Amino acid sequence: MDESTDINDTAQLVLFIRGVDENFEITEELACMRSLNGTTKGCDIFREFQEGLLTLKVPITNICNNTTDGAPNMTGKKSGFLGLFHQNYPGNNVVFLHCVIHQNALCKSALNMKPVLDAVVKLVNTIRSRGLTHRQFRDFLQSVQSEYSDVLYYTKVRWLSTGCVFERVWQLKDDIVSFFHEKQ
Repeated sequence: MDESTDINDTAQLVLFIRGVDENFEITEELACMRSLNGTTKGCDIFREFQEGLLTLKVPITNICNNTTDGAPNMTGKKSGFLGLFHQNYPGNNVVFLHCVIHQNALCKSALNMKPVLDAVVKLVNTIRSRGLTHRQFRDFLQSVQSEYSDVLYYTKVRWLSTGCVFERVWQLKDDIVSFFHEKQ
């Protein structure tokens, strides 16, 4: 679950459900989104969580894991969601985890990717920022029947795009080299 604010400054609580069936196939779906009007305290989140489960007709006994960010309103031991959950459902063996995406952000901040990122961004911008070069590159990829039709732009706002940009450039590395050799 995650709590975030939409473009209208309304806090939204989003519940995702991941299930495993008898064939061990995993399904993950957006289960519901609940508006948090007013405050976004642990009690508000807990109330909307309970309402969401009631609406979905999911018994609390089916919940075995809860993944959230590390915000105090989620992880507080007394008045946060985690504390309220344990107070209201004592003895429940739900495992609480810190969100994997947030862990990736922490790992990324510990790595110095700037030299590599600067080189890749410069390469992508060389291709994408000049209209003629970009069209020629896309035509080149089509002529060599590449699996991909273009390189991806990197945006700082969405840091997860970094991995996608790196991966695409790596997969197109031979085509990129051939293209620039052909263009001299």
